[in-house]
Amino acid sequence: MTNTPERQLLVVVRTLTTLNRLQDILTLTRPDLRIQTTFTFDEARPAILSAGVGDALRDLRAAVIPWEQAAKNTFDLILAASENDALHELNGPVLLVPHGIGYQKYYPGGRVTSGMDPSRLVTHDRVVPAAIALSHSVQREQLRSACPEALDRAVVVGDPCHDRMMASRHRVAAYRAALGTGDRKLVAIASTWGTNSLYARHPRLLRALLGELPLDDYQIVLTLHPGVWAAHSPWQLESWLHPELSGGVTLIPPDHGWQAALLAADCVLSDQGSAALYAAAADKPVLLASSGATTTVDDSPLAVLTRTAAELADSGLRGQIDAAIEGHVPGRYRSIIDQAVEDAASAPRLGDVLYDLLDLKRPEPPPDFPPVPDPSPVNHPVAALAAGIDESGKLVRFPASTRPEGLSHRHVLAHADQATLRELDGADIVFAEHPARFDELLAHWPLARLVAAPVPGGCLARVRGDGDFLLSAEIDPTLLASHLYTRLAVLTDRAGPHEINGQPVTVTRR
Repeated sequence: MTNTPERQLLVVVRTLTTLNRLQDILTLTRPDLRIQTTFTFDEARPAILSAGVGDALRDLRAAVIPWEQAAKNTFDLILAASENDALHELNGPVLLVPHGIGYQKYYPGGRVTSGMDPSRLVTHDRVVPAAIALSHSVQREQLRSACPEALDRAVVVGDPCHDRMMASRHRVAAYRAALGTGDRKLVAIASTWGTNSLYARHPRLLRALLGELPLDDYQIVLTLHPGVWAAHSPWQLESWLHPELSGGVTLIPPDHGWQAALLAADCVLSDQGSAALYAAAADKPVLLASSGATTTVDDSPLAVLTRTAAELADSGLRGQIDAAIEGHVPGRYRSIIDQAVEDAASAPRLGDVLYDLLDLKRPEPPPDFPPVPDPSPVNHPVAALAAGIDESGKLVRFPASTRPEGLSHRHVLAHADQATLRELDGADIVFAEHPARFDELLAHWPLARLVAAPVPGGCLARVRGDGDFLLSAEIDPTLLASHLYTRLAVLTDRAGPHEINGQPVTVTRR
């Protein structure tokens, strides 16, 4: 062995959600040469939403041992984010942390608070955890009510995920760049799991948003609880979401990226999940979709947020989103968040607990949380666009599949090598990667009014029966092609200075 660690830390993983939470905490100990970290998960008694855990641990390239082997060894500290594993079988002091923002949910079908199940916290008259982490001192009363025997194990440490997000606010521009947002308004959709989640109850919301939010002005980013991915599989989810992804929706994978998406957002649409509280803590405008029966703990900060935040109506989505952004008052949710998170100092508090349990001297300087990493989004090109002039005189574009109404000079632009045959057959503009294909494409698609391709500094277009035009501007060349199409019917001389939504464009007849 090259290094000789002084302490052995075991990390118990139950679901992708717990793994994500535990990784936030492990940023405080990972550079410490005195600590060897090993992971385990109970394959013989998996959680309902445990799918993907094995793959995620392999991707981490961490040391992983079977549960049976872990139970035979002794560890200096055992870190867990769920009381539902058989933690009493393991040897060593257990630090139990919540896997959401505090303790906001009941287990389905009852009134037992998730994270505070007395039948799991106490086994054979022994309180299993050596320490139970709380995000706020008011949660002591929750623990007292749920399991009074465990009250003396409570330690108030704040919320690592919240504090790590707060430590990442200076990187919002980098997150927006990684997401490909540009100058658009970013609308984040954050859904928890289960039958009362936003994704389950409002399956047509994404399509409705695509039909109301112009692609050049808004980006829609979807984050789904890891439990949704575990329940259905990544293949199935991406299959179900294929129409929306092809229409321009950006999807965040379950392993990381949701925190960055919330931080980058201009507005967050959510449900009664922890993501709504984290968005509110990040001071984002929040709109909550209606839900059915709820498992939210009565009078918890999440329940208060549900009563405070505006409810998302089924129609007029763009107006609601714009009003939420424009009318947002900074600090609006501060009093709610103050009841969920004690303060933004969980790194030193949690570090003290970790090193006390490990019986190690705290490192200098004391550990702190790094920013969350850049997201790695799933983006699909929009192969067919429906464009036209809206009531304000602006050229706007939507996915062709949404069939937007109320546009003058409406037309469809389809990419020659990406669109389907049906989209190309009905296209008014066929967009190629090179002008050399113009004659071929005009012959192959007789309904197309023009063909276009990118060139340095702009776009070259060939209008059927009217020759070539060079449009010069440092903007999306497909937007330039649509601009030319909208002007064909209204301009006799199409050459000269133009504007696209306030940006200057020069059009030259070739």
